[in-house]
Amino acid sequence: MIQLMVLAALLQEPTYAELSRKHGLGAADQLMRSGKYLEAAVAYRNILLTPGDREGVRIPLALALLAKGDAVYAGIEVRRAHMLCPDFSRIVLDPSELFGSKGALLKAVEATAGKTAEGDEAEVNAAIAYACFLEGERDRAQTALGKYAQLRGSDAFVRDLKAALAKVSAKATAAAPAAPAPAAAPTAYRGGDPVRAGVRFVEPEVRPRGDILAK
Repeated sequence: MIQLMVLAALLQEPTYAELSRKHGLGAADQLMRSGKYLEAAVAYRNILLTPGDREGVRIPLALALLAKGDAVYAGIEVRRAHMLCPDFSRIVLDPSELFGSKGALLKAVEATAGKTAEGDEAEVNAAIAYACFLEGERDRAQTALGKYAQLRGSDAFVRDLKAALAKVSAKATAAAPAAPAPAAAPTAYRGGDPVRAGVRFVEPEVRPRGDILAK
């Protein structure tokens, strides 16, 4: 029984809330929710540099860097997090909770359009692919991942993020409600052959002729 409980705990996907509590990221997270991305990036960086295994902190650090406009450095930290944090692809992170509003991370992604300098495309696309993965933008994540792969090849980052995207897609498909069964067609009723009724004569009430002439 104990072994089953331990196995279930190991199979459970870690959440960002757990990572934040473990490394004391509350103050830095609050800066993110307040839109102070530069200050948040500095706070995450300071925590990352403290002794201990804190490689998971690179994830919010990368997102803060992307939000403040440094997509190249964000991509570098995303790939470092992938290499050094075993739970990188499994951590459940809701960007709307970290940023305090829905769509804030996508706005940061869109702000990078047209600002990529030559030689930095791979890093920028790594950051965009991960951000779109978190936002549930599967097609955009795959497009950015494809651009990254063209520049760096299909490395471990590409393979793991593709696997994570496929897993999310499978979960979404399984959770989708089943289509309602089509309504049964109404039963057609066919009457029997027509029956020819016999001819009936209805004799009208006629006043006697004598009564008519008397008038």
